[in-house]
Formats: sequence, structure tokens, C-alpha cells
Amino acid sequence: MADCSIEDKGGYYQIVGFDFEVGDFHNIFAKIESALKAKKQDVLLSLAPVGVLYSSHLAIFVRIHQMMHRNNLHFIISDVSPEIMNLLQITQLDSIFSIYKTSEDFQNSLKSSENEPDNSAQGFEWLLNKKDDESADVICKGNMVAGGQLDELQKSVLDFFSINFDFSDLQTMDSTAITFLDRIADKHSISIKGASEQLVEQFRQKFIYGKVKLI
Repeated sequence: MADCSIEDKGGYYQIVGFDFEVGDFHNIFAKIESALKAKKQDVLLSLAPVGVLYSSHLAIFVRIHQMMHRNNLHFIISDVSPEIMNLLQITQLDSIFSIYKTSEDFQNSLKSSENEPDNSAQGFEWLLNKKDDESADVICKGNMVAGGQLDELQKSVLDFFSINFDFSDLQTMDSTAITFLDRIADKHSISIKGASEQLVEQFRQKFIYGKVKLI
């Protein structure tokens, strides 16, 4: 069996010592399940030392993703080489995994979230205009942060396949809002116009712009 461990990094778990050369990976699932019983948080796997992925590895990743998704959490992959990223894109797995260019990008995203000012008092407003049964335009203003307004927005857009966001007057997005955008992009056609350079950088770190169309 693969000799690996699940380390608590404070805010997320990291899979350490995962042996890609070993054929039997089944103990990784039991270790993740045990860790999640102790604390619910995302799981990171760095692919920095990995040159090639095989179908068996992808099957493991999908199963880990499914386990995390059932717990409303993310399986995060970082340090992805261009070759592996191409494989993930060909198999369309890039649309379900949370992928960061480097481990540092992921860690910085957590630090940014921790240091985010409480903008909830400044308000988040949105206006949905239904175009037809399958598409809608959504204008967002202020600071998109966790709370009742974001929850209502999520419920309101789920019935539409094509969603066109206007972020021209959107100042900030917190980590919950980024996760919301990431998840709806898995099953919906998303376009975004007017996003600031800061927001686009957040999308880049999460590889969201591989899932959405920036106008």
C-alpha cells in the first residue's frame, strides 16, 4: 500500500508521501475519511515531483473529489506541469478539480482570505434579469461576501444554464464567493464582463478562467 499521511496544515490538509509508483492506493481513502471526521477542511495534493499521470491516478483523484464533494469541500491539486494540465483538460477533469499553479498560490489565497476586511457591512447587491428559460443576466455591485445575499443569488441562478455576470461595479469577492463561482461553472455556461484586474488574478489562481468566458 502507498505509504502516505494526511497532515493538518492549519486551514487545510495536505497529502504527504503519496507514492505514485505503487499500484494499491486504497488506504488513502480511509486516511482522508478519518481526517475529515476530526475536522472538515479541504485536501491539497502537490504534483511537484510528478512527471506522468496514468488512468489509475486519475481514477483515484476522481474518487477523492467525490468524497470531498459529499462533504461540501474541495480536493485541490497544485504544482501542475503543462503536460499534466493538458491531460486534465483533455479528460475535462480540470472542470471539477480545484487547481492552483503552485502550492504558494493556494497558500496565498488562504492568507488573502484571512486578511480580507469584513466588507459585509458595505453591502452586496445583485439584480437578475431573465432573458429566457435558459439564460439570465446578473449585475453585481459592492462586495460579494458570504451571507444571505450570496445564498439567495446562488438559489436564483441554478435554474439557468447560461449566466452572464456583470462585475463592472463589483469591488471584491471573498473565498466563499470564489468557491460559489467555481462550483456553478462546473455545470453552467458562465460569462463575466467588467472584472477588475484583482478579480481576474483571483480567477487565475483558481484556474477559474479555464471554466468561464471573460468579456
